[in-house]
Amino acid sequence: MTISYIRPIVPDTTSEKASDALTRAIAQPLPLIAVPASRPPRLTNVLYRMATVDQRGRLADRHTTAALDWNAGTRLNIREHDGLLVITADPHGVFHPTKQGYLRLPADARRAAGVSCGDGVLLLTHLDRQTVTVFPPVALDDLLLRVLPGGEEA
Repeated sequence: MTISYIRPIVPDTTSEKASDALTRAIAQPLPLIAVPASRPPRLTNVLYRMATVDQRGRLADRHTTAALDWNAGTRLNIREHDGLLVITADPHGVFHPTKQGYLRLPADARRAAGVSCGDGVLLLTHLDRQTVTVFPPVALDDLLLRVLPGGEEA
């Protein structure tokens, strides 16, 4: 049995171009990430969750209703505001969480916010205000694609 070896490819470092490039690479300091001197403190009264909308408008998340202590008897008001859905506890509200503790978005609200079955939405729960704001994919695109490196092409 004969064993054949593959010769390594080693760049020629004896040429002037290669040694100049190596000198430049060694002389350059590594780029550093700019870190702000002080960061604002994170709000502890805000809970962020991602949820998927099922075919009946139910949001697949129960942490939100548990954090707000909402149950099937809690009356809710759901309104559209600038493409977002805002859910608040309201004694005159006509909506309520399911018996299992899920929020359900009515078809009119889903249509107004452009939410479809299977969409992932961001739930921002403000514990002090007792509100849940639903960010549909279109709103997330609008917020996030502007700040990503490369913009919308990213």
